[in-house]
Amino acid sequence: MTALFAGLTTLDVLHRLDHVPDPFLKVTSTDFTMAAGGPATNAAVTYAALCAASRVLSGSEDEAGAASGAPADSEEAPILLTALGEGPVAAFLAADLAAVGVRVVDATAPASSRASCEPAVSSIIEHPNGRMVASTNARLDAAAERVAAELPERVGAVLIDGHNPALAHAALTLGVPEVDGEDPFALLEARPPHPRILDGGSWKDWLTPLLGFVDIAVVSEDFAPPLMARPDGPQVAEFLRGFGITRTVRTRGDRSVQYWWDGTSGEVPVEAVPDASTLGAGDAFHGAFTWAIERGGDADPERLIRFASSVAAVSVSSFGTRQWLASPALAELVRGW
Repeated sequence: MTALFAGLTTLDVLHRLDHVPDPFLKVTSTDFTMAAGGPATNAAVTYAALCAASRVLSGSEDEAGAASGAPADSEEAPILLTALGEGPVAAFLAADLAAVGVRVVDATAPASSRASCEPAVSSIIEHPNGRMVASTNARLDAAAERVAAELPERVGAVLIDGHNPALAHAALTLGVPEVDGEDPFALLEARPPHPRILDGGSWKDWLTPLLGFVDIAVVSEDFAPPLMARPDGPQVAEFLRGFGITRTVRTRGDRSVQYWWDGTSGEVPVEAVPDASTLGAGDAFHGAFTWAIERGGDADPERLIRFASSVAAVSVSSFGTRQWLASPALAELVRGW
């Protein structure tokens, strides 16, 4: 069994500086990396790393194999439903994701229906006071129906980042039983056997018709639904409850994680990490959250959040979004789970 992740894939070009840059001067970076990125993509990479760590503990793989992330069993590899694009950048992204154990289902629409076939690119500069990001953002059209046959009949969990509504809808309705076409609410009421998770980094206008298919919402402080310029956690949870979502988790950077879970609520503190490199931290949280949910973590939301937060803490302890995948701390977290 594996998980399906649906959403954005970008090329992340990341530089690190040891000082705050002067906007009028050319600077030399102290470190550099380039990798596939995007919310759902980074979450899938995290999921693959946890699967690899689990195989090490079970004795089916050595540590070198775990560091590569490549799955020993292709059925275990997380599936990323995305629009990868074409050309040399897309080829690099495909190779990078294969190397870390993520299986890509590329739903890029035919060239005649889009202006560009190149993937989105994000340029990131990390410095002591924070980071600067310039991104082309999502710009590839996707045609989910073209790859429907490549999606598995069964998955253990689904996560969407909402960056492409067509892919999100395809993922959220995967495994839903056939319903009476005359009943407009039948599709919303029908439930697949697996949980469906929303990565709500920010509000997107096309999310409204998708929320009825979501079982668990993991949102950030930046997730502000319509007419809520600066909502607090209870307001967001109540808004989502109106769509039938009774399980909401709200991350707040280095502050405690809030949750509202089947009538209960609370907060879970997060571990402080000195000199954190926070790019992709939320994505690592979502990938670990999905991995743990698939393994029965929904009974105890605080344990689930502590695990996902601990994985995110490992992810920010080194530069970029790949170095941390080889950390022995991951195996220890999996052992504790």
